[in-house]
Amino acid sequence: MKKILLLFMVVIITIGGYFTYVFFIKSHDTADEEVDQLADEAYEVNLPDNSTEGQINPAERMAFYETSYEQLIKEAERRMDEIVTEAQKEYVTKKQNGEDISFSYFFSKYNSAADRLETNTDKGFQTIHEHVKENIGEEKAIDLKEEYIQTKKQWRADLLAEVQQSF
Repeated sequence: MKKILLLFMVVIITIGGYFTYVFFIKSHDTADEEVDQLADEAYEVNLPDNSTEGQINPAERMAFYETSYEQLIKEAERRMDEIVTEAQKEYVTKKQNGEDISFSYFFSKYNSAADRLETNTDKGFQTIHEHVKENIGEEKAIDLKEEYIQTKKQWRADLLAEVQQSF
């Protein structure tokens, strides 16, 4: 009886270790240059030239920052859409070829790309945010950051809904 219980415990620990490795430790490389480029490429953030500081008023300067922010968001959404499209193409190809479809593989692979994309988007936003804070003021910077946080929450909700429809 003790041997059966011991064997059962070893099997449970082994299975638990495998799932921990697959879901939390192992990061699938995308092995897709296009997806890697979309996820890893730094954003080009346009900021007002400091030499024009006395020539434009704060409202015009803030409008420039808001335009930069909107461009960052549009570019991030474009990249995200392309990554999702690549994931859908790979899924369809695997299904058509009769290959096994591992949802943990897709999650790990494309979640890694999404995490890297989010990190790069955060860096681009941080550049804009710091300039707003420094040149316009703390209040506008806080407002912009709250808008960005809400935008990211909406992206996650939209992405989850799209993934649920696709699979």
